[in-house]
Amino acid sequence: MFTTKLTTLLALPLFAAAYINDVQQFSGTYTATPTTSTFPVTFNTASTKVEFMDLSVSFGIAARDDHADNTTLGAPLNNVDLIALNHANTGPGSFTVDVPISASDLYAGAGSYVLTAAVLRGTGMSGVLTFRADSFSIPFNATIADSDA
Repeated sequence: MFTTKLTTLLALPLFAAAYINDVQQFSGTYTATPTTSTFPVTFNTASTKVEFMDLSVSFGIAARDDHADNTTLGAPLNNVDLIALNHANTGPGSFTVDVPISASDLYAGAGSYVLTAAVLRGTGMSGVLTFRADSFSIPFNATIADSDA
């Protein structure tokens, strides 16, 4: 009987799905160059017993005064395909995506901005996933460099 229960327990999947549950806040001041600067966004992931698949992330930027609430995307910057990067189902931990933010993206000049990461995800039973989008905001201060050097 004990052996049967142990065998049944071991046959259960040990892997729990993971999903993006937070972003690490940026510390310091971001310096945007005319063409080559990137902003590091570190996503934290957590385990869940429900099937989850993070599909993509859309990034937008807004001056802090223009960022009304957590549904504000701002000016669209970039889309990242998490499936192509093998981050759709990562397990618990973290991973970083570099988002290009150039000086021209800082439309209000140097100052306070909010980068929004809108994560499109599927959840539920395999084959019939339902989708939803969750947003994460990263406030930061930015300066502008005169050159890419």
